[in-house]
Amino acid sequence: MVDKKVSFVCTSYRRFYCVKRIVAQYHAQTYENKELIIFNTDMEYPYELGFDDPTIIVVNNDTNYLTGEKYKNRGEICRDAVTHTTGEYFMLADDDDIYLPYHIQQAVDGIIDNGRDAWKPQKSLFATGDRLEFCQNTLEASVIVKMDRIKEIGFREDVTGYEGLSWYTRLRDEGQLKEIHDKYIPSYCFNWSDPAEVAGHKQSGDINNPDNFDNHKQSSGDYCTDPLIPLDKLELDIVYQKYYSFLKSNKKVINKSHYKKYLSPLLK
Repeated sequence: MVDKKVSFVCTSYRRFYCVKRIVAQYHAQTYENKELIIFNTDMEYPYELGFDDPTIIVVNNDTNYLTGEKYKNRGEICRDAVTHTTGEYFMLADDDDIYLPYHIQQAVDGIIDNGRDAWKPQKSLFATGDRLEFCQNTLEASVIVKMDRIKEIGFREDVTGYEGLSWYTRLRDEGQLKEIHDKYIPSYCFNWSDPAEVAGHKQSGDINNPDNFDNHKQSSGDYCTDPLIPLDKLELDIVYQKYYSFLKSNKKVINKSHYKKYLSPLLK
């Protein structure tokens, strides 16, 4: 039996280091049947893949496929990015966040095991410059969803920051997304620990501002200047190390079987 393909979807605007980190994290994933969609809306500095990987699709586009106008919010961007996917499952790759190597594998195992249309861990991680902690929230980037449901429900296109709540809320209310359970180990980090020159503008921190979308474009200044290549393994290992250390130090409150299955092999 062939494992179903997971489409890891990254939309980005001028966070070049972050996208290089996303590519490295994609390559680090232990799940094999996957693709990465990089949807870049900065046409002034388009992305060009600097290496050969047929599982990575780069799209440079700043125009709404339906209206022919410039994008007005991230929901429109996510909707168009999803049209390039070929996978049976959808997972969001927010460009500035952290995804541990078992992130996709655990999600696929979880959605198969629960028999629902979606799966998420109850808690993920939240990082700032000086702390790392567990966080229980919607955190849409921690969720795996059947692709046909994503395409059926779509994304909110009225305001940037709420685009994922369309499918999240509906699936939760249908009983297809279980928020409370202990069958997981955190694999995703909602990351606020990058310096300002890397992170730029945080849309999630400006969520109710009507100028949120434009503020992000004005404040994110990490331009693409070279062909896109991933961070090297040493750089990524340094990124991952604090998360491994945190999970090890909190081993007593983590599901033992999931710790052994997903994290322990990475610590050897």
